[in-house]
Formats: sequence, structure tokens, C-alpha cells
Amino acid sequence: MLVKVSKKLREHTVVRIFVISMLLLGSLRGFVQASEVSQEMLNLPITLLSGQTVTLSQFKGKKPVYLKFWATWCQPCRKEMPHLQHTFEKYGNKVQVIAINLGVNDDLQSVKAMQREFGLSMPMTIDKTGQLSKAFNLIGTPYHVLLDKYANVIHKGHEAATELDEKIKLVAADKPVTSTEAPLEVVSGAPVNLDGISGQTTALFFVSTWCDWYLKDSRPSISENCVRAQNEVNNLYAKYPQINWIGVASRLWTGEAELAEYKKKFNIQHPLTIDTTNNVFFNYGVKNFPTLILM
Repeated sequence: MLVKVSKKLREHTVVRIFVISMLLLGSLRGFVQASEVSQEMLNLPITLLSGQTVTLSQFKGKKPVYLKFWATWCQPCRKEMPHLQHTFEKYGNKVQVIAINLGVNDDLQSVKAMQREFGLSMPMTIDKTGQLSKAFNLIGTPYHVLLDKYANVIHKGHEAATELDEKIKLVAADKPVTSTEAPLEVVSGAPVNLDGISGQTTALFFVSTWCDWYLKDSRPSISENCVRAQNEVNNLYAKYPQINWIGVASRLWTGEAELAEYKKKFNIQHPLTIDTTNNVFFNYGVKNFPTLILM
């Protein structure tokens, strides 16, 4: 009888230890049960301006990662640069900070000029292929993505707010972040339909709905080119109706309301749709607007 009781006690103790272990593991991981970042995303090569190539998988299980997406012509990005540098100086030895320039209407010279202007010393890359922006479903800058050391997304947003600072402070101290973040945002909407373009002359015109006014002061030459190009395409569309014209608008800061306003402003008659998935921009390697591809 004593043997049976002892066996039951042992079984009960094992169960309790197992449950407690699972609860402790859950608290250590901030109650995040599964990684939201796929292995494919973790293995994307990130070539830093230093020449070193890293992947996010290198840091999984070792340290958290803070990704900051930005552009040199983005005014809110410029305002947040001191915050980014301060964060790197304070937590850079415990959190892997990587500044990711979009590479959209930008170049190495502009990026380095901004580095000097704000004294930026964190690892930095230019997303020349657009793979990183696409992987993290970027729809506007600035964009902050914070991963815990298990590669779970525990924060994403467009502001360097107190919530972000608190989470960085917690993961830097290897403390749990008990509030989980929603999945990476996926922009809704139908993809651009390019079926049936084979066998006919097609013109793909890549634009942004804000290029003409947002870049007017910071990049006046680009702004003027955006206006000039759209007006020229309007003329070409009227002159060569036999060509299959397809206007493709960037999804950055753009929804149906912005698209409608842009169409009205330029009196656009040719087809124009938002590349909500970013697949067309990515597949054709378009990193500057405006761009016209004739096929």
C-alpha cells in the first residue's frame, strides 16, 4: 500500500514539475508561443554598409533585434534619428540594432550624408532589392520592428513611442514582454493583374501618389520629374491607344482615397491600380518613381 501511494506521489510530482516548467518557459518567452518570422525571412542576407553580410537567424536564441526602416527624404524619419542613435548607444550591446534604408529614390551618397548629419553609428543597410521591406510588409516609414531573442515580433509601428522604449528596455534586460503583438500587417486588396499581357505591347508605369507634393521641398528635382512624367504618360496614352497601358502605384502611404485624389489631380484616364502586395514593384526591380517599362 505504501508503495502504491509513493508511486502516485511521484507521478503527481512529475506532472507538477512539468507544468511549472512549461509555465516558466512561457513567462521567459513573454507568452509568445510561436515565431512569427519565417525561416525564409530569418535567412535573408543583409549586407551592411561596412561590407559585412548578416542574417537575422544569426541572432535567434542569442539576442533581440530592433529593425528601423527609414528614408533620407522622410521627414518623420529625420525627427526620429536622434532617438535611434540614443537607443543604439544605450542598448546596442544587448540588442542588435539595424537601420534599414528603403533604397527608394535614395542612394549611398544620401545615406552617408545622413549618417554624418546625425552621427549615426549603428549597423546600417540599404534595401536595394526590396526583399526586407516586402518580407516585413512595410507600407510606410518610419517603421519599427522589434523581435525578441526567439524571433517573435513583439512590437511594430510607425512611431518611436514610449511603448517601444519600454519593450526595448525589457528585452535588453532579458525580461519577458507579456503582451504579444498582432501578426505582421498584410495589406488587403487584389494584386495587380498582369495576366494576358504576353503577345501585346505593354507599358508599365510605376508611380507614387505622393511623389509630386511630399518631395517638393526635400527632393524638388524628383518631385518635378514625377509631375512631368505623369503628364507625359497622359499624352502618350491618348496618342497610342493601341498600347496596353498599366499604371502601378506604390502601396507606400497609399489607399483608395489617396489613389482617387491622385487620379483627379492629374486627370488620369489610363488604368491605374495600387500594388497592394508589392509584387510588381519587387518582380520588376523598381526602386525609383517614376519608372516606365515598355514591353
